[in-house]
Amino acid sequence: MFAAPPQAAPAPAPAPAATAVTPAPVVKLTRAERKAEKKQIEATEKMALAECKKMSGAEKTACKKDAKAKEKAAMAELKAKK
Repeated sequence: MFAAPPQAAPAPAPAPAATAVTPAPVVKLTRAERKAEKKQIEATEKMALAECKKMSGAEKTACKKDAKAKEKAAMAELKAKK
């Protein structure tokens, strides 16, 4: 007899909304905070280098390099907060 009317294809599901990634808030330090943090970094390096004095040879050299690298990384992080 009569054929069934063609069925409409279901509508495609809407694409998921793109989630906006918000960058981490930039921490601004005051001049006094920056100065205090810099002094702390320098004091930490001085203590680390003092510990290196107890060592000798390659161990002492590695210790000094490690202390300098940590200080440099901390200073770079401090500069990024500027």
